[in-house]
Amino acid sequence: MVMKPFPFYNGLHLLSLIIIITKIVLVQSSSQETFDYKNNDLLNFNVNKNNNETCPPCFNCMLPIFECKQYSNCNSYTGQCDCIDGFGGDDCALPLCGSLQPPIDNDKGNSANNLNRPLRNETLGKCTCDDGWGGINCNVCEQDNVCDIFMPDKSIKGTCNKNGIIVKKINQYCDVTNEKILSILKGSIPQVTFACNKLDKNCNFQFWVDQIESFYCGLDNCTFNYDLEKNTTHYECEDIKCKCIPGTFLCGKNGSIDISEFLSETIRGPGDFACELGENNCKFSEPAMNDLILTVFGDPYITLKCDSGECMHYSEIPGYVLPPDRSRFGWRSNIVLGITFLVLVTLVGISVLNISKNSPLFQNSSIRLPISGDDTGNGVSQESFLKTDSSATLSFENVSYYINNEENEFEPRKIIHKVSGLVKPGEILAIMGGSGAGKTTLLDILAKKRKTGRVSGTLKINGIDIPRNKYTKLIGFVDQDDYLLPTLTVYETVLNSALLRLPRSMSFAAKRARVFQVLDELRILDIKDRIIGNDYERGISGGEKRRVSIACELVTSPLILFLDEPTSGLDSNNANNVVECLLRLSKDYKRTLIFSIHQPRSNIFHLFDKLVLLSNGDMIYSGDAIKVNDFLRNSGYECPEGYNIADYLIDITFDLAPNLKTNNAKSRIHDAENILLQGNDSAQKNMTRSVTQGEWEHFATHRDEMRNLLQESSAPENETVNSMNSKLLCKKFRDGQFFDQLVSEIDQSDTEASTNSTSLAVPSVKKAASFGQQLSILCSRSFKNVYRDPKLLLENYGLTVLLALFLGALYYNITNDISGFQNRMGLFFFILTYFGFITFTGLSSFSFERIIFIKERSNNYYSPLAYYLSKIISDLIPLRVIPPVLLALVIYPMAGLNLRESGFLKFIIILILFNFGISLEILTIGITFKDLNNSIILSVLVLLGSLLFSGLFINTQDITNVAFKYLKNISIFYYAYEALLINEVKTLILREKKYGLNIEVPGATILSTFGFKVQNLFFDIKILALFNVVFLILGYLSLKHLVVEQK
Repeated sequence: MVMKPFPFYNGLHLLSLIIIITKIVLVQSSSQETFDYKNNDLLNFNVNKNNNETCPPCFNCMLPIFECKQYSNCNSYTGQCDCIDGFGGDDCALPLCGSLQPPIDNDKGNSANNLNRPLRNETLGKCTCDDGWGGINCNVCEQDNVCDIFMPDKSIKGTCNKNGIIVKKINQYCDVTNEKILSILKGSIPQVTFACNKLDKNCNFQFWVDQIESFYCGLDNCTFNYDLEKNTTHYECEDIKCKCIPGTFLCGKNGSIDISEFLSETIRGPGDFACELGENNCKFSEPAMNDLILTVFGDPYITLKCDSGECMHYSEIPGYVLPPDRSRFGWRSNIVLGITFLVLVTLVGISVLNISKNSPLFQNSSIRLPISGDDTGNGVSQESFLKTDSSATLSFENVSYYINNEENEFEPRKIIHKVSGLVKPGEILAIMGGSGAGKTTLLDILAKKRKTGRVSGTLKINGIDIPRNKYTKLIGFVDQDDYLLPTLTVYETVLNSALLRLPRSMSFAAKRARVFQVLDELRILDIKDRIIGNDYERGISGGEKRRVSIACELVTSPLILFLDEPTSGLDSNNANNVVECLLRLSKDYKRTLIFSIHQPRSNIFHLFDKLVLLSNGDMIYSGDAIKVNDFLRNSGYECPEGYNIADYLIDITFDLAPNLKTNNAKSRIHDAENILLQGNDSAQKNMTRSVTQGEWEHFATHRDEMRNLLQESSAPENETVNSMNSKLLCKKFRDGQFFDQLVSEIDQSDTEASTNSTSLAVPSVKKAASFGQQLSILCSRSFKNVYRDPKLLLENYGLTVLLALFLGALYYNITNDISGFQNRMGLFFFILTYFGFITFTGLSSFSFERIIFIKERSNNYYSPLAYYLSKIISDLIPLRVIPPVLLALVIYPMAGLNLRESGFLKFIIILILFNFGISLEILTIGITFKDLNNSIILSVLVLLGSLLFSGLFINTQDITNVAFKYLKNISIFYYAYEALLINEVKTLILREKKYGLNIEVPGATILSTFGFKVQNLFFDIKILALFNVVFLILGYLSLKHLVVEQK
């Protein structure tokens, strides 16, 4: 057991006891009666002298007739007594029960809840203390847990120091152990309670017999010393003063002596109190008392057995030695960090090796052009896949498309107007017209692309209107522009499409063979190992990119293949090769092909089976391509001999009509239109045909000259003439036999579909790659993209390591004092700021891939979730998980940060959660906003706002404005910053020497001063994890619903 110190004023108690014993003999032999204190009762005296008053005056310690017991202070403002701890009532004469409470003012030592502590029940005659408390008035702690309320923060654990050495303010109670004194009292128990305040250099004590207070003393000008080597304490007080409680034992109680005069006149000090801490044995001596004790009992001083208790932090216990600074890394810790780094590098290397070995996109070394029938492996072969019985007849009637008219909101602007057509399996439909005629718009509508305007009309496959989600899985679509990953090779790009979209039952060998067959057919097999390239890194040419884009769709052999300007960017030879390849696919495997084309060569034009000719959105012709010349001849627009029919078709649908800009020209068109619309007379038709044919022959000869002349004319005139010409030709077609034949063919196709549900049934959609396969393929593609273009990754790692070295040198071996706390705050804030702003690289990365994702998603390459997760795994993990680990491995040993309670591991977890969370937040902004500049501006504002409420620039606990009070709750910086500080400082004792004083402050206290809650470490980590989950979900929802193709 630890010995408790006892104040020397206990000697007073013994002195009183000795005096009592001394006078007992005199009392027994004398007939003198006990002094009557009743006549001196101040209250009765006051009442007797104020007979005119009906009631006694209220208690006011400022009046001479009232006094504060225990030498408590009288409050001059209230007239009430400020009782010392453990005493209550108006005059502080009654003991309090319950438990000691933290002081309101540490300087004065007044109890916070003294008035709320219950007074002792005088019927019972003793207190019932709260759990963990003891003593006559429940002021002595017995357990550590009851001291927690005395700590500056609830998260800090207190300690009940019972070794008897005073630190600030100690409470004790003792039993008198002198045997002769105990024998004289005949069973009554003499006890002493006392408390000392080291700062005020004073003590107070009370003497009790059977827990009834007899007298009290005050001791001033005290010094407190202890010797840990001898395990002793020695307290000495220069001045002592004592007073009796009238009518109590030794102080006027009937049958008892009265030592009031002896206490007040004889006991003056000095007093000496010493204890042996090991056994809790104490002695008290005071000159006058010692003489009395020695004379009567033969003992040189009073002996006591004491129990003491003082609540404090464990670091305040005398003799406590601060443990070795475990935050400083030794050679063993550095070896552990080195091993951790090697393990990290090994795991990354194994992952990369495993991906490169098992991913299909990395297996291209042994690939060869397959011999016919040379499919190995299990599953569907290439030939069986291509020679499927499924086929698709596409019919469309009265397809129109309108958009909002900015000039007249009540009259929408016409883009496409009542276009019809039919194309059967094994046929090629070409959509032709001049620039702005509506070719691409019509192609998008036929492919059921999302449009911003209003679409009307019917669109059927094999006579059945198929829902869009199923329809898009039966078709392939090649955009006019090429959107390809620049770091992949030609073979990898096409293989990526094959692996994601070909039936999952088809073997990998068959898919690979199909890829090389398509590459060979498009004559790009010789460049299969060349990367696509971009503006910054040279790759294949524009024409080769065009053929790669076509190969990505051609490899899946879709039932219907749509191509927007497939020959643009190609020379005449390659253009002819592409069209011939498409023709073979159409004829050999009964596929339906539809593409827009601007101005094909004549030999390419003759490969078309069907033709739709547009001008200003109007259908000039739709039907067999070979019959278009017959239609033109009948309409008076016969193609001149030796003239390219494709060029001629473009000329007659050119934006500006081939008429002269004079009023006579417009008049002739008007006259011809009237003739066409008013009668069917053959003479009139011949005249019209002659006039019109002559004009077009002249225009064909002098086309360029005419166009230059027409460009000089006013725009309104040209538009009027062009519109009249388009309406004229459109009217002519709709009123003629070719349109009737087209309608008949469409009706016949629908009839055949309804009567023959077997051969012309809706083709089934074969299951492509599963979600897991999509994720695996996309991850391997992304990893290959990273290692082919490692600049971003290496720059991120390199910059992180350099920054860590710089910060480690700048904050080398941070001290455990107030300035060290400030340095820690600055270090952590800078680290979080660095990781916050470096996430902007994710904005540019996704901005580049956005258009590729839109194109691939619209062509059913994969689900948005598969792409999103692959982006997280292959992009965010290497860039957002590894850098915090690298930074921690460098900074932690150099700065000498906290290693206690797994601080290093928690540091890494917090940084990873923050870095990942802020990256997801920025990525979500980049996904939501299409424009990169807008995304950057908004991201900067979000980060700055989050930094403002991180807790460094403003104490969040002091914000009272409701508009700003809760903004910290949405700041990811706040939770990460608070978590890092708590993890680092919570268990530290900060020591600072100022003005000759050694100041020791628990780190938790400083944290609470800055508005951080020390107990929130795991709460902050949970909130950081919640941020990750929330933005992970928001990012996916934005990707799924906002990043969609809409033309």
